[in-house]
This record gives sequence, C-alpha cells and structure tokens, in this order.
Amino acid sequence: MEEIYKCLLIKSVPLTREWILISSPFPLILIIFGYLYFILYAGPRYMQNRPPYKLKTFIMLYNLIQILANIWMVKEHISFGWFSTFDLTCSSFSYSTPDFPNTIKIFNCIWWLLLLKVFDLVETCVFVLRKKQNQVSKLHVYHHVSNIFFSWIYLKYVLEEKATIISMVNCAVHVIMYIYYFISTNRKYRQIISPLKPFITRIQMVQFIAMIICVLHAWNPNCHMQFECSTSIAFIFIINLLIFLYLFYDFYKKSYTNTSKKD
Repeated sequence: MEEIYKCLLIKSVPLTREWILISSPFPLILIIFGYLYFILYAGPRYMQNRPPYKLKTFIMLYNLIQILANIWMVKEHISFGWFSTFDLTCSSFSYSTPDFPNTIKIFNCIWWLLLLKVFDLVETCVFVLRKKQNQVSKLHVYHHVSNIFFSWIYLKYVLEEKATIISMVNCAVHVIMYIYYFISTNRKYRQIISPLKPFITRIQMVQFIAMIICVLHAWNPNCHMQFECSTSIAFIFIINLLIFLYLFYDFYKKSYTNTSKKD
C-alpha cells in the first residue's frame, strides 16, 4: 500500500498531467459531492411533497445519447487498431515512435469517456425526480462514482494502450444495455423484452470477469509496463472489479432467482 500511495502522490503521467479535469482531482470531487448531496438529501427532500416527474421524453433522449456515444467509443477503439493491428501483447507506446499520434487519439477518447461517466450521473438524478428512490441503491451509486474515479486514475497514472480493451468492452456492453433501456421506455415493448432483463445483468458480470483477466496481464513477467505505477494500480482495479462482481451477483440473485421477484 505504501508503494501505491507514493505512486498516487508523485508519479502522474507527464502526457496528461495538465489536461482539463486530469490536472487536479478537485473538480471531479466537487461534482461527486454535489451528486451525492442531491440524490441522498436535497433531491428526496425537494420531492417529498411533490408528485413524481414523468420525464419520458427526457429519458428516451438520454438513452439515445448513451447509445450513440458508446457506439462512437467502440468505433474509436476499433479504429485505433483493436481487432486488426493491436492486441494484448506487451507492446506499449513511446513518445518517440511514429505511431504516437495515433496513440494520442485513443487517450483523447478515454478523456471523452470520462466525461460520459460524469454524464451517467444524470440517470440517478432522474430516479430521484421520478420518486424511485429504491433504485438509488448502493450498487448503483458505487458503480457510477467508482467509474469516474478509476477513469481519472487511468488517465492520470496508467495510460497503458492495452488497458483500453477494458473501456472498449465496457462501451460495447453499454450499447446493449441502453438499447434495452431505450426500447423499454415504451410500455408495450417493455413487456415483450422484459425476459431479457436478467441477461443484461449476466452480460455485465461476464464483462467484469473478462476485465479481471485482462488486468491480470499487468503481472506478465515478460511485459514491461510503460509507467512505474501501472502494476501497483492494477491491483486496485482488480479489487474494484471484484466488488462490482459481488454487488452485481447479489443484485442478480435477489432480483431474478428468489421466488418473490420484483419488476
């Protein structure tokens, strides 16, 4: 843990050290505190004596933006070279290689992905405004907050090309998930596709297992990580993914395997 602390204290990656939102953690910390304050205190208090907002059109627009944004993210990862020239070998970028400008593109993409993770917070605020406070679960809140935190950690301290397989898989899963949500905003179609709901959670759990396997690659003795902190922080990533896996499995067990299932 001492090694991890030293990394987080002084060993940020020079390339992204001055990027907006990356140079300092405080803007994101303020956003997260504002988010938590609204969904846990201010929002429920504001809605206490008010009828729930419907927000159907807004929710459809939100889901559509998520679908298009995540499709774009997947496309950017593929154009970077996944499935063609890039794989999980021990290659890593260097500031002096001719391919460096192309590498910058994928890191820029991850920066936009960080913004998308901030945009994800809108979903919880919608739950509050619709008076669905039961959906503001520990799983939901932890998932959104930790995604922002680890996206920032990656851009600040890791910046390994091969790690972008995780963001590509995550965005692909989100395309499937938000297509389901978009269709389910229509009550008629919701009934038709509702049997698929458990499979969405299964896909998410498989995603976490795949991510853990990918992160374990950081301990490949034949590989040399580009930055000193990469291996240390990979340990934190795995702990977080194991927490995700447990929370999603617990949700799946309670929602879809118990006799008293809730829609």
